[in-house]
Formats: sequence, structure tokens, C-alpha cells
Amino acid sequence: MLATSMVFAGCANDNNKDDDKNEPAVEESKDKETTETTDEKEDTTDSKETTENKNSENNDDENTENVDKEDKKNDEKTADESSTEEGNVVLHRAYPATEGRSFPTIVVATSGDKIVDAFIDEYQFFDKNSEYKGVPNSDKEFGEGVKEGRILASKIDNEELYSDEMKEAGGEATLMDNYNAIIDYVKGKTIDELEDFISNNEDEEIIDALTGATFKSTPELLKYVVDTAKDDMFTISGTAENPDDITLKYAIGAPHGEKSFGNAVVALEGDKIIAASIDEYQYLEAGKTKLDVKSDFAKSYAKDNIVLGSKLENDEAYSTLMKDKAKATKSIKENFEAIENFVAGKTINEVKDVIADAKPGEAIEAVSGATLVDTAGYLQLIVDAAEK
Repeated sequence: MLATSMVFAGCANDNNKDDDKNEPAVEESKDKETTETTDEKEDTTDSKETTENKNSENNDDENTENVDKEDKKNDEKTADESSTEEGNVVLHRAYPATEGRSFPTIVVATSGDKIVDAFIDEYQFFDKNSEYKGVPNSDKEFGEGVKEGRILASKIDNEELYSDEMKEAGGEATLMDNYNAIIDYVKGKTIDELEDFISNNEDEEIIDALTGATFKSTPELLKYVVDTAKDDMFTISGTAENPDDITLKYAIGAPHGEKSFGNAVVALEGDKIIAASIDEYQYLEAGKTKLDVKSDFAKSYAKDNIVLGSKLENDEAYSTLMKDKAKATKSIKENFEAIENFVAGKTINEVKDVIADAKPGEAIEAVSGATLVDTAGYLQLIVDAAEK
């Protein structure tokens, strides 16, 4: 089983170096990989989310993260409308406020008022010279957001190493033992039942009640799971034959460029994808985040005002910049939802076939509402999660 106004840290278009030295990197296209950049010798940007049919008069504009290839009919049906269609399984994604050393990412699957599965991972900074494996793009531009000598890593991707360190410190359970104890406890219970349990028990009593849990963070993580189940800010639904039979799978990767990394949590029933939840993380100047700026986690930022943020949590500001700088007509949230809606109900092999037919550097017309030229990268991330 199983992140107000802001500016993105990164390079601006070289055409406006003097005026735009602090302008956002709106996920520009890779050097020499698209017609928009072949004549711009000094363009060092790395993203590929650009318009496919850009008019020659716009060749000097900021390259776009989105391209709207849908006609007006499709535009009338937004991703938000699609994501609220009825389904008996709903994936809730949330980022809890914390003052600790880690950045929790929580996804909870509910059916009605009952939790049917949950996923927990935490990203934490470690010594770069340690054996910890960094998140994707840690050795590329994304890694520039980290203080020298530090590296951001997923606890799940380093489960064995992290568990060994916990045992050396006197811990009795592995990381996954603890995560699974929380997940097993919430499965099949209603939100009301879990809230009553939390409010009526002290932390030590909660740890004792969750078989296999020994970490002091257990009560806090349990509360995060319950809070996420109630949070409808970032949700996607699907229909399962039996919601109790779904399994959540997870993967992290680099679906787009070198300035960010992403993750996907997929609800599976057999070989069918019931629902998928995706997000990306990037170091953002004045970015929106629930993490305390004075937390232990924040001490590892290269600059105090450039924080690790979720693109979903920063959707409004991120998408406004895409629109202002690159004439984008779809938000990042709408694009993610379009991709999530596309895979719902499909088998893993069906999604693989779509990826195989995709043309590099182009959006996928079959994925209605998704205008990102890296759509195939996000689909592949979902497949990677489903096949774990």
C-alpha cells in the first residue's frame, strides 16, 4: 500500500535581461527543441510546455506552459466541472500546516463518509553527503533552491535507510510499519469516528491503539489524514466496482523540465485506474505554502524568500503569470484535472498506448482539456505509480 503574489525562481527570457531579471520562469521550452528557441542562441531555459502552433509574430514572447487547442465547445466544459462528476471513490489531496522538519504530502481515498485507503509520504532535507537519494532533479536546477550541503529526499524512497536510523535512535518500527499502522487504522472508519477517537485520547493512547505504530509523530500524522479526508480543495473522483477493494500506489518523478519534481497517487482496482491525483513542487519566490517559514524544514532553503511550493496550492498566482507572460488559457490545475479525468476508468495498458502514440513536444489531443506539451510526461508518472 501503501505548495498573494509570487514570482517563480528561475531564468527569465534572455530577450529582456535588463527589465526581467527577476521575472518568473514560466516553464519555458528547451533550448533548440522547439521552433520558438532555435533563433535564440542564449536561451538557457529548460521547460517544454509551449504552444504548438505559435504564430511567427509571437516568437519573441515568453514560451507558454499551456497551449489551448480546444474549440469553444470544449472550453465551456472546464476541468473543475469534470472533477465534480459523481463517483463512488474520491481522492483528496492536502498539505498540512506544520512547524516540523518535513513537508508532508497526504492523499486520502473516501467513499461516502468512510475512508477506504490513504497515502502518506514526507519530504525532508538531509546531509547531501549522506546516502540519502534526493528527489528527481536534485542534481539539476531544482537543487539550486536548497542550501549548500543539503538535499531534499522522500522518506518512502529512502525507507530502509531512514528506518535504520530510527532503530539506531531507539525506534522499534520501520517507517512503513508506522505509516501502514495509521493507514490500516483509518480504513473502513468514518471521519466522525476518527475525530472522536483523536479528541478523546492522549497522544500516548493513540500510539498504543494503532498496532505497529511507535513514532512520536503518529498522532500528528493521523490528524493530517483525517483533515485531508475533509478537505475538498483538491479532489478527483472515479467509480469502482467495490470501493473497499481499491489500492493506492505512488511514484515520484520529473514529468516536466528540471526546475521541479512531481508525484502521482493512483487508486487501482485490478489493472484499472479508478482515479489519479498529481501535483508538482518547485521553489517559488514568495510562494504560497502552509509550512511555517520559521520551521526546521525552512532552514534548509537557499534563500529565505524562496520556498518549496505545490503548484496546485499556487495555482491562482502560477496560472495568472502563465496568462500574463505567455497568453495561456488553461490553468495548471485545469490541466492536471484534465489528465486525471482522462485516465479514470482506463487500464494501465490503455494509458500506455496513448503515451506511445504521443508526439514529443506536442499536447495530446485525446486528453480533452489538457494543453500541456508535456502531457505524456504526466501520464507516464501515473503509469509509473500504477505499476509499482
